[in-house]
Amino acid sequence: MSDLNPRTTNRARTPLLLSGAMAMLIVPALVPMAAQAAPAADAELTTITRAGAFTQVVPDGVCSVDVRVAGAPGGSAVSAGDTEPDPEGDPGDLRGPNGSGALFSARLAVQAGQTLTGAVGGAGANGGAAGLPGGGVGGAGTHRGAGGGGYSEVSLGGELLLLAGGGGGTGGGHTADFGSGGDGGFALGGGVALDGGFVYAGGNGQNGQDEGVLEDVQTAPGGGQGGSTVGGAAGTNPRSQTDAELPGFDWNGFAGSSLLGGNGGPDNFADAGGAGGGGYFGGGGGAATDGEVGNATTGYFVGGGGGGGASYSADDALISALGLDKNRDAESGAALAAFVEFDWVMCDYDLAVSKSVVGAPVFEDGAIVRYSVTVTNNGPDDMAVGDTVSLSDELAVGGTLVSVDGLGASEPAVGEEITGDIEAYDLVDLGEEQGERPVGLAAGASATFVYDVVVAGSEPVTNTVTISDRATDDTDDEASATVDPAAPSLALVKTADLAKATQVGQKVTYSFVVTNTGNIDLREIAIDEGSFSGKGDLADPTCPAEPVSPGASVTCTTVYTVLAEDLTGDAITNTASASAVTPGGAAVESADAAAQVPTVKPVVATGLASTGGELNSIWVLSGAAALLTGAAVLIIARRRMS
Repeated sequence: MSDLNPRTTNRARTPLLLSGAMAMLIVPALVPMAAQAAPAADAELTTITRAGAFTQVVPDGVCSVDVRVAGAPGGSAVSAGDTEPDPEGDPGDLRGPNGSGALFSARLAVQAGQTLTGAVGGAGANGGAAGLPGGGVGGAGTHRGAGGGGYSEVSLGGELLLLAGGGGGTGGGHTADFGSGGDGGFALGGGVALDGGFVYAGGNGQNGQDEGVLEDVQTAPGGGQGGSTVGGAAGTNPRSQTDAELPGFDWNGFAGSSLLGGNGGPDNFADAGGAGGGGYFGGGGGAATDGEVGNATTGYFVGGGGGGGASYSADDALISALGLDKNRDAESGAALAAFVEFDWVMCDYDLAVSKSVVGAPVFEDGAIVRYSVTVTNNGPDDMAVGDTVSLSDELAVGGTLVSVDGLGASEPAVGEEITGDIEAYDLVDLGEEQGERPVGLAAGASATFVYDVVVAGSEPVTNTVTISDRATDDTDDEASATVDPAAPSLALVKTADLAKATQVGQKVTYSFVVTNTGNIDLREIAIDEGSFSGKGDLADPTCPAEPVSPGASVTCTTVYTVLAEDLTGDAITNTASASAVTPGGAAVESADAAAQVPTVKPVVATGLASTGGELNSIWVLSGAAALLTGAAVLIIARRRMS
């Protein structure tokens, strides 16, 4: 996930700090301190109209915002206004007597939990008071010039992103045909690179009217110039006497400067100049008249209008879809009040879930089944602060959360009982005011949950886990797993490796092949001997100790030594069965299996017991014949001696 810390780069210029009546407005942050199920609730449109500074915490679940920043209008000190549409392309042409603020629109790439700061400009007063921040003061006189409008701005982490210039105030007087204020900088195509961004010049204030227009060399109170890459120049009155050594009066306005509109020129009797609007560079103030109130013969006197303040946009990757216009009503053309509007764009992410059984997908009644659930964020956005991964699985309730891999915290915690949904997240520290806040998976990241559940019954059990995300019409928000009831069984095959027993002392190895023919692991494999016809002792078979999985086999063995009593000519017979237990302790037994080893009975000579085998009988007969022959020879020899 991208860095959650606000940007800290400072521009060369810092907007004016507000105080007094323009106190800081803390906009509700919409940031609950406890975790909430994913995704975070959609943030509502936030519109700030109260003039003054504000702080706005980006709400949970937000990845960007469509913002509109509108500067404030200048005041109107004349009795009527021209609301006809102005010709296109000339920032000095107006749609009303008082200048309007500029109107920025843009998309800002912000992150939930960041803090936006800024100000909403105040309108210049008809009676000369400045609109803060940045508006100039209207010139003093019986017919005082109007105040300049304040600028509105938005910053992130101390970096100025957008500043919409305020409109200039009108000159004091009785006709709207002269002395209109200039608009805040609104021509996007006229931007000039400066201070890591672009500056857009404000509109010029309109010249006023006094008795000089009736003379052969006509003179009139000049309007203040719009702010540009410097403060707007002041409007001048050619009749002003600015030489300190000469008597007279100075009716000139005052130039704008960094962030401040110039004040309007004062009049020693009546129609004073309008003030410049606040801006990145403020507009200049208009000049005052040098005469008294006009009449039907001389015409109405009006001071020069104030220039509009310059607007500014940072050259920053955070800003896209930039637009710039006048903050005027589309139908009437009237200059509108300043505002800052945040239309929050929620993070767009698609979570996918899969579920499986750890081990064989079978269960014994009342036994524990272990499930594994993996959630992956397929993007395109990271999950934001307030977006958490939440699993809903009815079967899991009452089980135990064994582990969470991929996220650092969970409710319930690992090792605890599951009482409802399982929720997991990482924690990020957003500072003293917000503390640690939950955040879900970055795009491409996964988290795996393992939990144990007791499953009962004798029928297959299928359960489904579900998640929620911001994707629509997707099919990857649920996954199921089925476990079947245990059906343990064993099969036994018994064999002997000796085809025929013919001699005393021969060894017979019995093999018992035990096969797990059920669907669940078996352990404690053993051979239970049945009947055995051998005359000696048959040792208990030995079996491997490891469990046997379904379909697998193990071999148990024992060895028997043939005795003379076994050589009867009948087979040595043996029957046995296999036994085992399930993981839950249930006993399982196979059917009996048998093995036979034929024997050969020894052939015995007449009167002599056979000692075993046909060859032995031949040797016995041969020995008996030799003994008889020897005895006959001995009798004959004795008779001859006598």
